[in-house]
Amino acid sequence: MLPALACAGVLCTAPSAYAATLTVDDDKADCPAATFTSVQAAVDAAASGDTITICAGDYAEGNGAPGTNALTITKSLTLKGAGADLVSISPKANPLVRGSIIEPGTPDIRNGVGDIVAIVGTPTQPLTVNISGLTVDGYDPQGREIAVEAGILFLDAKGSVVRSRVTNVVTSEGDNAYTRVGGYRGTQPGIGIVQTSNALLAPVDGARKLIIDRTRVDKYNKIGILIDGSQNDAAPFVPSGTVNWGVITASQIVGRTQCVNYAGTGNCASVGLLTTGPLFGQDGLRVTNGSYATVDSSLISQNLVNGTGAPARNSATNNENLSLGAGVRYAGAKMTTYAGATGLVVYSRIDRSNIVDNAYGAINVQADGTTANAGFPIPVITGNPQPGYGNLLIAEGNWWGLRFNSTTNPGPAISPTTNPQTPENPVNGVTTANATGSTDQTSNAVDFFPYRSGPQSDPTNGQLPVLTAPIPVDDAAPAISLAGPASAARGATITLSAAASDDFGIKRVRFAEGLTTLGTTTLPPYAQTVTIPADAACNSVKTYSAVATDSLGQTKSATAPVTVTCGAGPEPTPTATPTVTATPTATPPGPPGPSQNVTVGGYVDQDYDPSKPNTATNGSGPTAALVSWPRSIAGKSKVVFQASSEAGIKSAAVILGSRTLCVVTKAPFECSFSPKGSDVGGQSLRIVVTDNAGATTELTRNVVVSRFVAALKVSVSKKAVKGGFKRTLTGKVSFPSAVTKAQACSGKVLLTIKSSGRSVLNQEVKLSKGCTFSRSVTSKSAKQSFTAEVKFGGNNVLNAVGKSRRFS
Repeated sequence: MLPALACAGVLCTAPSAYAATLTVDDDKADCPAATFTSVQAAVDAAASGDTITICAGDYAEGNGAPGTNALTITKSLTLKGAGADLVSISPKANPLVRGSIIEPGTPDIRNGVGDIVAIVGTPTQPLTVNISGLTVDGYDPQGREIAVEAGILFLDAKGSVVRSRVTNVVTSEGDNAYTRVGGYRGTQPGIGIVQTSNALLAPVDGARKLIIDRTRVDKYNKIGILIDGSQNDAAPFVPSGTVNWGVITASQIVGRTQCVNYAGTGNCASVGLLTTGPLFGQDGLRVTNGSYATVDSSLISQNLVNGTGAPARNSATNNENLSLGAGVRYAGAKMTTYAGATGLVVYSRIDRSNIVDNAYGAINVQADGTTANAGFPIPVITGNPQPGYGNLLIAEGNWWGLRFNSTTNPGPAISPTTNPQTPENPVNGVTTANATGSTDQTSNAVDFFPYRSGPQSDPTNGQLPVLTAPIPVDDAAPAISLAGPASAARGATITLSAAASDDFGIKRVRFAEGLTTLGTTTLPPYAQTVTIPADAACNSVKTYSAVATDSLGQTKSATAPVTVTCGAGPEPTPTATPTVTATPTATPPGPPGPSQNVTVGGYVDQDYDPSKPNTATNGSGPTAALVSWPRSIAGKSKVVFQASSEAGIKSAAVILGSRTLCVVTKAPFECSFSPKGSDVGGQSLRIVVTDNAGATTELTRNVVVSRFVAALKVSVSKKAVKGGFKRTLTGKVSFPSAVTKAQACSGKVLLTIKSSGRSVLNQEVKLSKGCTFSRSVTSKSAKQSFTAEVKFGGNNVLNAVGKSRRFS
């Protein structure tokens, strides 16, 4: 069980009921009403507790000067981006210093400068900042690298990083990158996400929880994620007294690829460890000094040791350096407690995760950095004291990869004295029995038994599914209401007023009568004037509509009927003030299967009652009734309705969002249609009926159009080159004809290439404008075999899709 987060010695308050939402759009194309074009400007203007929504765009923040941040946050806020593939935050490149915001001199991760995003509280007043749906990138929008100390810094702060990406925290991963500022193996921290403190004495606010969910961290220097309770950066660690608490779920932490000379072309011409330059090890996750962290359903991979003195494979040479790199490293971290009243409490654990291709898989040591943090795999719950598991790291039910050339899977080695032939994720500690009287063995520092002991491809006991991270954010359809006068005289000019809102931003509001567009506005107040025709039939009803479109292209509509009067009196009833309910929260879809349709946002009317007549009768105008319609649209669909009028029906249109599907002039009133890419998401399905007297009526239902099913094609070519044989893997995402190339060809592909079960490459590759991607590997042997796992994460219109391929 995990401990509860307590409020000790501080005032715990709920977010203000009056918290505001501020909107940012770099070019105001997606969210025209946005008040800000800079994220920092919105942060500066916000009050504590406010939410900042960030519409699609690339945001180069800060001034690019050394000793600054791209984005600095000193108040509790929520930053909600439109999606990690749509929003990026990076520093500005300053050509005078070759792109560096690292402070001059010795970088200090605890001084709150030199970072892409710095959340800076104080030991006595920690902040809460929640971040979702964005990419934090050390490269600016033009692809120029900027040297940084960290991707996201939580300094005396807590909160969350959800459905996001942190990348390019080093300027280069090349073999000589340490020779330039901010490069791999440089002296700067280069940490992806770090939670730490400036405290020198224990604060009184209890554990500070940081949730990292569906997030990918890669291209970092020393550490992927640091949950830190220390005053310093290297062992022996001195405690700060602050208890930071990491909760890492369904995420990916991926260190430097084994392709040591990886080039922008995608060619990996040399696979193996570096044996020159500074000796350097990476940690995927590091937890120190009284802090604790849990890892669930995640991938931690390729945290290795490189440079002069790197462990020689299949040899004892430099074995003492093997432990310099680890998938997870706990140093003086809080592990477990036991008390008669509470029983066993587990603070740190690793569960249902893939810990693969690391120098060490898991290390659990004391604050001195070397002494094993020994515990009791067989918990001691008798006597006095009763230590329970003690300082044991519980890491059961995980996939640790395979041993080299082994016909069975014996699990991770324990403190090996000979370096493995390939990275095999050993653990530290001493071999001990897993249970009383059992021959099953585990470590007294890292309890890994039971573990997934099958071959990699075994779905029940092999490698666990690598969950896509990040995934798209939940984006609800907009909300809108429309107000106008209840009646108006012939020839009178009236004003229609709409109130529209969205969880990200309103792109436009279109006013119409029937199929005729009266006007479109992109900025509030959303209003439109219209003149009643002088020859309009007396007592006829004009039904006006307003359709709101959000930044994603989802729609919602509202109507306002106006009765035409023919009396001598002047202008009739005044226009009412429109109101709009809060935008509903989208329900996140379940994980997609091979052919599952996944909805993006939207909802169906919650107040619809199928037992009641679905009929609109408007004075002497036409009437309409829906007979059947699709609530969720995933392919060819049909709408059946009824329409009638004493004056006769002129037209009956079926409209999805802003697209007219059918115009019917006589019974049967039916419309068969297929969705298009522009329809995906929550949409307004409308029936607009006009009679021969010019009167109109309208019916509206809210529906959801599912994302389309994508397909993935992968091919491999091979040719002899200097030094061996080059294999080039080329892929293409294909899509239905209802989706345009501009809509389909966006997003990223996660490409993992392995040889002998070991990762050679694990990288996100951006999909080209032609929906293609490619990467190459070179080896000396023409017969060397590889496997490729290719996963397209999907985008706003296409589902995720994956494929595996073997090649040699």
